[in-house]
Amino acid sequence: MCSLRSLCLLEVHSLGQNTLDLSQMAPSLAKDIKIMRLFNKCFIDWEMFLENNLAKDKRRIYQNALSIQYDGASWTIMYRSNHFDTDCCPHCDFVEPDLQQFTLEEGKLSPVPPQFISEDFHQGYKDLMMGISCTLLEDGTSGQIKFNLFEDSVPRTDRFNPTVTIKMDADLRQWVADCCGFNDDTFPDGPYIETPDPIQDVFTAPLYHSCIRQAIHMLNWDLDLTQQCFGLDDVMAAIDQAFNQPEPEEFLEEFWRLVIVE
Repeated sequence: MCSLRSLCLLEVHSLGQNTLDLSQMAPSLAKDIKIMRLFNKCFIDWEMFLENNLAKDKRRIYQNALSIQYDGASWTIMYRSNHFDTDCCPHCDFVEPDLQQFTLEEGKLSPVPPQFISEDFHQGYKDLMMGISCTLLEDGTSGQIKFNLFEDSVPRTDRFNPTVTIKMDADLRQWVADCCGFNDDTFPDGPYIETPDPIQDVFTAPLYHSCIRQAIHMLNWDLDLTQQCFGLDDVMAAIDQAFNQPEPEEFLEEFWRLVIVE
């Protein structure tokens, strides 16, 4: 259960960035608000691959989503991640990824979340615990959370210490999340692009309401490559081209208009 301080911080954060003057706040509160502004977002990554180990008429779809929620005391991480092969298209063969989550309290050690456990994770170690730490640029344009491992309360720097970095992508002009050091079944590397949708609604249905086999075949596959990737923007553009063509009457109308002009 959230503390009164955390509830107040979340409420203040929900008011929006333009309504607050952080210079008038206590430094600790101002820092927490900056962290919430940067990290409390949802990010997605959707990709379609033609892979050399698949039949030529099949594609592999990767769906990944990451949500971070900081309340001034604890971090709640939610994510969806899966992949599936298509016999027809991403709509007809859609598989919804499960929603997973774990929470780590800042400044305290917790049992390692099951999402980080693998068969050899504890090999050679005992009493492994996990903590979380955050670094933030002063201007709030970039920050990183780090998952730190401890054995008998001693940091284990020889083990993996995964990170999530949030930054503004200058080319995309969007907030992006880069993950590093995780098991691919937990958080693939990304980058993930910010989405306004809550993670509870992300990847719960296919990206289009009907079969898009026609649009997928319109994409320019280069079969000489061992692997080719198409992002969500590529597929949506193909859908737009395939299903939003003018009706035949519109083609005729445009033709006669040009004839008359000439």
